Amino acid sequence: MACSLQGHLRDRESDSRVSIQGPEGGKTVDLGQGIHEVFLPLPAKPTIINVYLVDLGNGEWALIDTGTARPPSREAFRSALDKIGVAPGSLKYLLATHHHPDHFGASAALVEDFGTRIYLHPKERETIAWMSEMSGSTMVDHVRRHGIPIPPEVKEAPKPANVWADGFRPAPQTDHELVDGERLQLGNREFEVIHTPGHTAGHCCFLEHHTGALFVGDHLLPKITPHIGVFAGGPQNPLGDFIASQEKIAALEGIRFVAPAHGGIYPDHSRRARQLIAHHEHRMREMLDYLQKKPASAYEVAQHAFKWVFEGDPEEQRFNRGAAVMETIAHLNLLEARQDLRTIERDQVIYFESRKGIQNS
Repeated sequence: MACSLQGHLRDRESDSRVSIQGPEGGKTVDLGQGIHEVFLPLPAKPTIINVYLVDLGNGEWALIDTGTARPPSREAFRSALDKIGVAPGSLKYLLATHHHPDHFGASAALVEDFGTRIYLHPKERETIAWMSEMSGSTMVDHVRRHGIPIPPEVKEAPKPANVWADGFRPAPQTDHELVDGERLQLGNREFEVIHTPGHTAGHCCFLEHHTGALFVGDHLLPKITPHIGVFAGGPQNPLGDFIASQEKIAALEGIRFVAPAHGGIYPDHSRRARQLIAHHEHRMREMLDYLQKKPASAYEVAQHAFKWVFEGDPEEQRFNRGAAVMETIAHLNLLEARQDLRTIERDQVIYFESRKGIQNS
């Protein structure tokens, strides 16, 4: 699955806006009109996640995303609550953009400590269940079929639930399943739910209509693109979903500022959505040009498209190399859906070849 490190292959610099070291960090920014940005620490780049506390009036608050369940994050969050003056029993709602550990990892603690009600898209709950049930051999078989040279004696890979164990304690149930287009009346606020699949199948953004604040999770980051990958058992065309979701976001009106999970607040949602679409279209053109020379596996294409990942130490880059291949599959699958490529299979490995190249041969 696409954890936070995988989700930011291109982020080779940490967020320099603020440094958080333990509970004394708990840094917050008052964005005005009852919205507070809270910076929580992450164990790897990006080193910070932004979560948002929204005053609903009458002593009630909503939280957008959670940070991880790791002690430094939980202590920083409690410190932030004290600084802002949020009483423990007043944190009534969690609006979760998606299930990843930095966004939903502390949701169980919110329920246990504050009795917070959990709002999450049902596709995210399905993915959490799948992660806990998936066998370690499933991912090994998946990546082998896409050309990653894994030694034959390797039969199992770590399950996502185990990799995320120290930072991921998801709430066991959802109190409200998010629906695209619904308007949530929470206290004196109205949040519109915008389903934006791509980074994950059930990713959602939230538009708070009173302030024009658009809370985007990982969907619309200001400087980097989130990881869009094809994993065993997951959606087969997530990049197609992601691009359609960007078009959907670009068409929104009444947005005054964008509040992302990583990076700074910024104003122009439509321009950024177009930039992200253009980035992936360019990446696909590069891959298509490469495949017009000869058929290749996703692993071979990834070595061309993500050179910097494959130039480093193999052991240090093992995680990022796998993520690069998953992202490459997403680009190639969309090209296949557009009828630019087709797949062939040799020796149990999937190869992609250009339809244009075949026609001209």
